[in-house]
Amino acid sequence: MKVHMKSLNYLLVFVFALLLSTAAFSGDKGYVGEEGTEIEVIRVSAPPPEYPRRAVRLGVEGTVRLEFDVDTDGSVLDPYVVESNPQGVFDRAAIKAVRKFLYEPPTYNGTSVKVNNVQIDLTFKLT
Repeated sequence: MKVHMKSLNYLLVFVFALLLSTAAFSGDKGYVGEEGTEIEVIRVSAPPPEYPRRAVRLGVEGTVRLEFDVDTDGSVLDPYVVESNPQGVFDRAAIKAVRKFLYEPPTYNGTSVKVNNVQIDLTFKLT
């Protein structure tokens, strides 16, 4: 019975961490054109990242800064980690989540454009 309760406790902690993990976003801005004009991109879908089990077990919180491009259809292209703290703990979960983000198809001066070098911060926080 004790083993069952212990696994149930781990499961509950994991579920609460998953539900309460927050993705704290700064303004999503990137650059278009050769002159590098900054424009804002509007996120329409951002599923929360999955909190890594090991981080839940150890009670670790952290942040990940990612950079990527937003294609003309609003999809995320080539996300990569710019900085993370603690390093390597949340990187995979952050990249996996950002790949599922969707933005309004970006336009600039009435033309459909690809937006480069969008940076966001994801914050992984337990209750």
